Amino acid sequence: MLSEQIKLSDRELLMSYIKKSEFLNSEYNFTVMFASAFVYGITYSVVENCLCARGVDGNGQECIYFPQGGSADCVRALPVLIEHMRSLPNCKLSLLSDKMLGILKSCGLYDEFSYAPRRDSYDYVYTRESLVNLSGKKLHGKRNHFNYFVNNYSYELRDITDADADSCRAFLKAVITDRSRDGVTELNYTLMMFDNYKELGLCGKLLFANGTLCGLVLAENHVGYALLHIARCDTAFRGASVALFKLFLTENLTDCEYVNFMEDIGLEGLRKAKLSYAPEFFIEKSDAFLKA
Repeated sequence: MLSEQIKLSDRELLMSYIKKSEFLNSEYNFTVMFASAFVYGITYSVVENCLCARGVDGNGQECIYFPQGGSADCVRALPVLIEHMRSLPNCKLSLLSDKMLGILKSCGLYDEFSYAPRRDSYDYVYTRESLVNLSGKKLHGKRNHFNYFVNNYSYELRDITDADADSCRAFLKAVITDRSRDGVTELNYTLMMFDNYKELGLCGKLLFANGTLCGLVLAENHVGYALLHIARCDTAFRGASVALFKLFLTENLTDCEYVNFMEDIGLEGLRKAKLSYAPEFFIEKSDAFLKA
């Protein structure tokens, strides 16, 4: 059970279940599941007409993900997953949003579990308008950084081409391995997305300043939210990050009212940076543990 490997060729099938559930969590997204499969050992099965998956978390703990599908199908799949969890030592139901907790309550299964919040995994959500307009007192500093960027650099935001592949990989390696506490794992995860971004249906752009690559973004529309999978910048160029977000969102994914910057994974610097853009709200998550 839950033993099928996630492949690119599965995308259409798995997306059919993901679209039915419309869970906003960044983890409940095909691109994230595909790129994470080799890091967290994510595998899946279709159970009661739902996409059901398992893996391990960053501490190596076995976890099962909430079923994705129609509401009635999820209710039927949950008892099957719970029974499977009982056969696994120290297994948890992972990264549950408020919507998922509501489903557990509606079908009388909520009290089967105890719960622990996952603050490091909360998704940061912003209005697209705020990131494009940079209006208001809270974003005054961001406006200053953007103005510095556009007034001091000759800049261009353009599509990624096949000819850019090697320079993009080198750029990602430089900005990730030099600044991450787990650079190799994060780089492999990122390159899995980059190397397959066309097949994954991602929108990709590059930002140049004075002819030098200084930013790269890959994003998609995930159940009506702009989900930014990769947004990497060279901080040697002042204002590059805010310019990348503003310029990209001005012309791309314009049908999305909200933008999901995903989680901060408990990194103090990343948390500070994401809070500095004044999130509209968080997608809160928790883990659920079966009671004895």
